[in-house]
Amino acid sequence: MRVLVLGAGGEIGRRVCRMAADVAGVEVVGASRGARGPLGVPMQRADVHDAASVARLLIAGDLVVNCVGPYLYDASALVAACVAARAHYCDLADDAAFAARVRAAALRADARGAGVCVCAGASTLPGIAAVLARAFARSPRAREIARVAVFLSVGSSNPVSAGLLASLLAPLGRPLAEGGRCFAELRALRAGDGRTLRFGAYPAAFVEQRVAIGARSVPVRFGFGFDRAALTALLRLAAPAFARLPSESFARLAPAVLPLARAAGVFGTPRGLLVLIAEDEAGRELARIEVAANARGLDIPAAPPAWIAARMTRGEALPAGGIELAELVPLGDALAWLRSDPARSVASSPAELLGS
Repeated sequence: MRVLVLGAGGEIGRRVCRMAADVAGVEVVGASRGARGPLGVPMQRADVHDAASVARLLIAGDLVVNCVGPYLYDASALVAACVAARAHYCDLADDAAFAARVRAAALRADARGAGVCVCAGASTLPGIAAVLARAFARSPRAREIARVAVFLSVGSSNPVSAGLLASLLAPLGRPLAEGGRCFAELRALRAGDGRTLRFGAYPAAFVEQRVAIGARSVPVRFGFGFDRAALTALLRLAAPAFARLPSESFARLAPAVLPLARAAGVFGTPRGLLVLIAEDEAGRELARIEVAANARGLDIPAAPPAWIAARMTRGEALPAGGIELAELVPLGDALAWLRSDPARSVASSPAELLGS
């Protein structure tokens, strides 16, 4: 089978190509507006904003992975082209409005009737977090869980691209679906390794801002931060100013800010952390899951497309229509991959949540 990676020349796109190529039976083809891409990956010219240029590359049975950020545009025409070609689609978007447009486009194009899987947000957020949250159903106090808090700390020395930076800056200071504003204040959290990290409230593309725990769904809120407290505090200070800028300006602003972001990375680490906390009505912690990456942390958000490709190479039919990653990837498969690299660790409290 073939995986077509849109935005293959970007930081995340290159990782998607590498991991998809590691799946037996997968042919990887890259596409971008330029000709540059990962070594060994054949490249085609295509522009994600020009669906016709992508449609010429599609083959029935493909998996199309949209890695072109920032996800502030409308991909409806691209999704429609994939459905028309009978090619499955996924993206790594963490923007709620983008994901909603993708799901609406899948419905209009009748992806279900065409037998095409359309999965928005097949990345750390909301995808992997939603997969892991299903483990909370195993908690002896599962019935008491009223909400799930998700926190992502990013290692500031990891490579950053203009697209990633634009995606990060665009929501700052803007209203959140659950109330309040993005990064209006910071919350301290003590991690399992003893570090105290700080996080600002941030939007994430969970469907209807909820996450499934067994047969129930509960509200979810998300906090973002860096491994260095000073960088997280800087985002909080900048949030009111960024809120005054039009959303479309961040794609132009990011390249100018990129050198400063890369310079700041010299003082950071590659350590990333994903924490899910199940809370009761009073906000008390009932259970916790932590995924830590001391190196190669950016491989985690790029991994789910390879998981989907592996399922396809096994001859398993993908569910059709607008689908969440948690409906495509079993918890056990995600845990097996997360534990496959010594640089990563997965822990939970109580331990039986993850079978460890």
